[in-house]
Amino acid sequence: MRIVNVLCAAVLFAGAGLAANAEAQARTFRIRNDGGSRIQFISDAPLETITGVSTHVTGELEADVNDATAMRGTVRVRVASLRTGIDLRDEHLRAPNWLDANRWPDVTFEVTRIEGASRLAPNQVANLRVHGRFSLHGVTREIVANAQVRYIPLTDELRANHVDGDVIRVQASFRVLLTDYNVSVPLPVRLKVANEIRVNVTLRAIAS
Repeated sequence: MRIVNVLCAAVLFAGAGLAANAEAQARTFRIRNDGGSRIQFISDAPLETITGVSTHVTGELEADVNDATAMRGTVRVRVASLRTGIDLRDEHLRAPNWLDANRWPDVTFEVTRIEGASRLAPNQVANLRVHGRFSLHGVTREIVANAQVRYIPLTDELRANHVDGDVIRVQASFRVLLTDYNVSVPLPVRLKVANEIRVNVTLRAIAS
């Protein structure tokens, strides 16, 4: 009986150690507002193609490189930071009848579920489907984005480029309809502004 008790205790101790180790592998990777991340939107209308860009991107990802499907996090972009190449158009974009930057200053994407690769192998691209909640103009909807994710362990070369932790790089794209987010394109500009917008995302998140 004593041997059985000892074996049970050993098994429980080992299980607790494995659980603690698994929990310890989940780390926070922060998206810093340092120019290393970029959001692009493309409106391809019959008379005009408009491309907008922002590098004012922040957020955080909770990730375990041994379990890619466990990744969760939030990405935020400042509406006022979007630039299309024409100052007057940027002002209109921030106005109350468009994205209303004063009332809803951020566009956000919250990661809720991941499908695809089981782990993030160092310096290898993993193809994932990212499910999340996209919030724009005070409206939140479920979307799915196709993403390529790469885990890059810290090296001296990265340190030389002022990177101080392991890196997760994400490239993703998805499409949204402005009308789904209560953004109505006025009749006079419907040939110049598309209702369907393509969003391209490039993120650099650094382990803290």
